[in-house]
Amino acid sequence: MKKFFVIISALALTMCASCGKVDKASDSNAPVSEMTEASTVQPDPLAPTSESSTDSADTPETTSADSQQVTTAATTEIAAQEQVDPLGGGSFSYDSNGAVVFDGDPSLQDDRVLISAAQALFSSACDTQWNFTVSCPYTIDTSNYIENDFGWRFNLITDDGISSYADVQKDYYKVFSSRYPDPLSSLYIENNGAVYALNAARGMNLYYSTSKITGIQSRTEDEIFFTVENYYDGSDRDTSTPYSETDTFSAVNENGVWKAGQFTLPY
Repeated sequence: MKKFFVIISALALTMCASCGKVDKASDSNAPVSEMTEASTVQPDPLAPTSESSTDSADTPETTSADSQQVTTAATTEIAAQEQVDPLGGGSFSYDSNGAVVFDGDPSLQDDRVLISAAQALFSSACDTQWNFTVSCPYTIDTSNYIENDFGWRFNLITDDGISSYADVQKDYYKVFSSRYPDPLSSLYIENNGAVYALNAARGMNLYYSTSKITGIQSRTEDEIFFTVENYYDGSDRDTSTPYSETDTFSAVNENGVWKAGQFTLPY
């Protein structure tokens, strides 16, 4: 009997020891479970939060560069509204021939607008003068020609409606005023109901850069005289220093159409 109680007691101690080991194991595993759960729940520090995503969607982020662009655009728009259009703001335009026509009375225009109109007319005068005196604005037949006393060859103009020297003058004076003499007499010859053109076809002045109408010199009732500055790159001189030459250009009002008057081709 005594022996039986000893056995029972030994079994009881063994079971208690086993319970103690299970509890210790449970205690040691608890922190591991908590760390695993925390790692799963913790958000990625580099990932945007739902709050920031919502804010960025509803309110775009404005950087200093964006602010500067907005400010610059606004300033430019205001400046454009206040600045006088250097082309006259629709006050004048070219007609179909290249002369300048004002929408209203030119005498009522600001000087800046008149200078802009003169710049446009000067450009058209350069093109017209070049076409009539250096090149030829018409179709020519190089196989049909005549020669003058100097042996210069003049080619037949084949365009319809050009059968006299007066026809050529009429076209030239669509841009230039007949108040001033034309340079056409040495370049076009009328012969037997036809017109022949010299078509010199020289090269342009390589040193020429540009021309700018810089101011108004004087006015009459129907003519305005302007100062034109012709610029050259200077490569034709030993110093190769750019330079300019001052000339006079005038615009003649003929029945509401501005035509070139006093003029010298700058190239």
